[in-house]
Amino acid sequence: MGPNPLISVIMSVNRDDGNLTETINSILNQTYQNYELIIINDGGSKDVRHTIKNYNNSRLKYYEKPKIGLTACLNYGVDKAKGEFIARQDAGDISLKNRFKTQINYFNNHPEISLIGSWVSELTEEGDHLGDIEFSKSYENIKENIPFQNAFCHGTIMALTTLFRDFNGYRDVFLKAQDYDLWLRIIEKYKVANIGKVLYKRIVSRKSITIRTKKIQMEYADVARKCFYARLLGKEEPLHLLKKIKFNENQINFSYQKIDSDYYFYCGRILFSNRKMNRSRIYFIRSIYHNPFKIIIIPYLVFSFLPIPILDMLEKGWKCIQPKLKIQI
Repeated sequence: MGPNPLISVIMSVNRDDGNLTETINSILNQTYQNYELIIINDGGSKDVRHTIKNYNNSRLKYYEKPKIGLTACLNYGVDKAKGEFIARQDAGDISLKNRFKTQINYFNNHPEISLIGSWVSELTEEGDHLGDIEFSKSYENIKENIPFQNAFCHGTIMALTTLFRDFNGYRDVFLKAQDYDLWLRIIEKYKVANIGKVLYKRIVSRKSITIRTKKIQMEYADVARKCFYARLLGKEEPLHLLKKIKFNENQINFSYQKIDSDYYFYCGRILFSNRKMNRSRIYFIRSIYHNPFKIIIIPYLVFSFLPIPILDMLEKGWKCIQPKLKIQI
C-alpha cells in the first residue's frame, strides 16, 4: 500500500455477535490490496475491542466512540478516510474476495459513474441461502425506480470520496434510512449504477436492528422520499416530519419470542418471493410457533401451497390493480 490508499473501507460496529472476525477477514483477504479498513466501535464494546486486538495489520484503522449511532459513526469514518474511493461494509456481512477489484475495474471502464453497488446474496444466520437480490443495473432504471424503493444494498457501495464530502455525508437527522436519503440527493446530480454480479453476502440475523425496526425504517424512508420530491419542485424540504418519528434504539422491545417470530417471517417471505415454497413453509411455521397471534403469516402459509404458475398469475393481477403511489408534500 502506498502513502495513501485508493479505497477507504468504513465499518461501524457496536457488538460482536460471533461473526465480526469473518467480516474483517473478508476485507483483509481481498484480491485488491490498496485500501485501508476504518472500524468505528460505536459505544466502546469490549467484545469488539477484544476481537480487534487479534489483528496486527497496518491497513486496519481502529477508533472508539461513545454511543453516537450509525449515522454519526459513518460520517466520522468519512472524515478519517484517506482514499480516493469510499467503500461501505456492514458488520456481520461478507464481501467476496474479488469485490474491490471488480468495482475498481468498473470505475476505470465507466468514468461517468460516481457510485456503484452490486447484487447481493442473502443468507440466514444458520447459513441457508435465501436467494440473490438483483438490483437494477443501469443509471436510467435506478433513477426511475429509486423514488419508490432503495436501489442499493448499503454494504456494497463504493463511491468517490469527493461525492460524500460534496454532500456533507449522511444527514445526522436521519437516524434510519440515512443511506436512502443520501442516494436520493446524489442521483439528482450524478450517475450511479449496480454491477450485475453478486459481490456481497448479507447475513439476515435475529439481532438485526432492521428486522426489529422495519416500521420506523419505512417512516424515515418516506420522509427522505418527500424531501426528494420537494427538491424537484423547488420547495422546502419537510424535515420537520422527522420530529414526529419516535425512535429510541434502547427502548426497542427485546422479546426473544417476538424477535424469533419476526426473523423467521422475514426469511420465509424472501424464500416465498423466490418461489422456494417448501423452505418458506418451514420458516412460516416456525414464526407462528414463536408468535401464534401474528395473523399476517397465515395468508403466506396458505399461498405457499398453491402451484407456482397460479401464484405468479395472482401476483401479476395484484400488481395491476394496485393504485400508483402518491406523494403529498
